Amino acid sequence: MSAARQRVLQLRVRDFRNLRELDLTPGARFNVISGDNGQGKSNLLETLDYLGTLRSFRGASADELVCDGATHAELFASIGGDVLPHEHRIRLSREGTRREVQLDGKRPRSRAQYVQAFPVVIFHPGDLELTTGPPEPRRSFLDHVLERLDETYASSLASYTRALGSRNRLLKSEAPQVRAITAYDELLAAAGEVIGQARSALVSALAPRVTEVFRTISGEGPGVTLEYEPRVTPVVVELRAALAQNLEKDLARGFTGVGPHTDELLFRLSDHKARRYASQGQHRAIVLALKVAELLELEQRTGRTPILLLDDVSSELDAGRNRRFFGLLAQLGGQVFLTTTHPQLILIDEGRDDFRVESGVITRL
Repeated sequence: MSAARQRVLQLRVRDFRNLRELDLTPGARFNVISGDNGQGKSNLLETLDYLGTLRSFRGASADELVCDGATHAELFASIGGDVLPHEHRIRLSREGTRREVQLDGKRPRSRAQYVQAFPVVIFHPGDLELTTGPPEPRRSFLDHVLERLDETYASSLASYTRALGSRNRLLKSEAPQVRAITAYDELLAAAGEVIGQARSALVSALAPRVTEVFRTISGEGPGVTLEYEPRVTPVVVELRAALAQNLEKDLARGFTGVGPHTDELLFRLSDHKARRYASQGQHRAIVLALKVAELLELEQRTGRTPILLLDDVSSELDAGRNRRFFGLLAQLGGQVFLTTTHPQLILIDEGRDDFRVESGVITRL
């Protein structure tokens, strides 16, 4: 059975970033948003991503998201297509009061219920940190995918994060109490097993897709592989033992040094670490392959094709990679939003709708 294709039917935005008053009816397939830098192209994608994930991919707070001079921002999306129609509504306040979130006119029972109703996948230039930066963004990427697939995972991750924070605060105290510190070890081991095993299974599912998509984008040349490398085998008995064995070191350094919060997601290019070996174009192709693999995994496990958001996707891709990537997009299906300063670089003709952004105002071309 093919996946259901969902799409944004209507988008309304008030006072979000520089989008003071936006009413947009997107096309069903490829929505190309062009404009000069600083006009609001990425803000539009941030709006859609925020409606789907309840977070800013730029790490911005509500105070940064609300337009200057406004007291609050409002976001609304009507979703339809091959899925049952539903509505997402968010109100953000500059004063820092509680964010108001509604799914079909009601407050969702959990964050997981909300984000699972509107799956989106985004690529933005900051995502290059997934292959060039430290391990933390790579772990966060895996966690973000898993939280949208399994409420149990989200709960285990939250429990682990709270317990880790408490244990670390005790380790940093002037007179650390060993009994109080080790009281968190069982919870960390139990939740850590869930986290480590779920991440490992996800990487096993993503890896062959990343390899295949990277080969499609790159054409001839070195292949890429993806591996999850836990510092400690993610089973309760191993994690419990590692926490006990490293207690002296943890006391000395003031933080917990073992567990899934230290694990690594490793990309290799022809058996070399991609972080040091890959060119700029190869880094971008690897991350795009990872994002396509994420979309395919979400599609398979949810039965719905996520909406794909691509910010400045053609930058740093040579003509061949660019042509092959858009050929791949044409085969995927689903609704896509792409931003660019040069619309001629978006090598899509069929099912294309073009829009222009100037000073936060979007017009259809």
